[in-house]
Amino acid sequence: MSPKVKIVLFDDVENMREEISGALRRRLGAGGVVHAFDLQRQGPEADAILTYEDRLALSLSRAPYAGATLLVADAALSQSAAYMGLSVGAVASAARRLAIPVCDYARDPERDKWRNRWEEGRINLSLAAGVDEFARQVIVVARGFAAIAAQLPLIRRTRTNRTPAALLAALLGKPEYVDRIALYSVGDQNRIADMSTPDQQRKEQNRRLVSFLGRWIWDSLLRYPGILVNEVAAASYLNIATADFRKPKVRAVFKKALYDGPFADEQRPQWWRGMLDDIVARSGYPDGLQLARKTANPKITRSECCEDSSRPAGYYCIISEQPVSLDNSRGGLSWFPRGADLTRISKKTFDEYSPWLGN
Repeated sequence: MSPKVKIVLFDDVENMREEISGALRRRLGAGGVVHAFDLQRQGPEADAILTYEDRLALSLSRAPYAGATLLVADAALSQSAAYMGLSVGAVASAARRLAIPVCDYARDPERDKWRNRWEEGRINLSLAAGVDEFARQVIVVARGFAAIAAQLPLIRRTRTNRTPAALLAALLGKPEYVDRIALYSVGDQNRIADMSTPDQQRKEQNRRLVSFLGRWIWDSLLRYPGILVNEVAAASYLNIATADFRKPKVRAVFKKALYDGPFADEQRPQWWRGMLDDIVARSGYPDGLQLARKTANPKITRSECCEDSSRPAGYYCIISEQPVSLDNSRGGLSWFPRGADLTRISKKTFDEYSPWLGN
């Protein structure tokens, strides 16, 4: 049973606010509550000497918003009568002060498509597929953070779980992957400010760790294929054409490797790369393609590089989201987590975006 969640919605347009909050409530049912933050009325904290960040932090610490699992905020909040000129940045700053995770969105999803995919530190979702699908995704995120919050106190009691990587490995039920998980934090300075300090109370430490670990999973492990692989990356790694990998009989062969931890999404599944290796190794076949052909369908086709169909892929272009071969791609960019060894950028895509991608 999923832990109950509390979602606080920030949207300054009434009809959109009602539509989104209604979709969230329908999707949640008895699994939690949704509160629309009142942006039109001056509260007792509306003191001229307080910044918007201060006022929001005070409001979010009081009923009915206190104890929020997730804040969901429109990227543009300038029509708020009690907070003229408010932006999602102020909401995010107040949330960071209180260690509350933030998810934001834009009413014009096409305009912010690139930002939605790449901005780190906040979880950016899109309305492009409609409000109901957006609500489904928000609830996946909220339940992910709630699951971390429910498990963390027990995990922290174990003496071996002292480092962030060890905590995360235990949280995911994969202590044997701790060294690989640690590689996803090497060189990442963005999260240091969010780590709890020794002088904080245990409850405060846990709150900050929930946000820290959740964003680590979302921003790194689930985003950059390596220890986990999405549908296209899994198919490429197994040497199976993506369209064939989507077939139920083929999926069933690799079902035991499905990721079911925080933020697991049945409509956007991920697999443990190490468990895929184990399945293939136990079968005695040289790769996933041969295993799928023998156990699911002999007509299964191999993966093809997006730049040269005569070559098998094996890797994943994170920009084009297509299978790519080692020879036809670039990897090891400075902004890739070191553990994301299946993450590449195809040569053509790299040439197109190289001024922005770096080395």
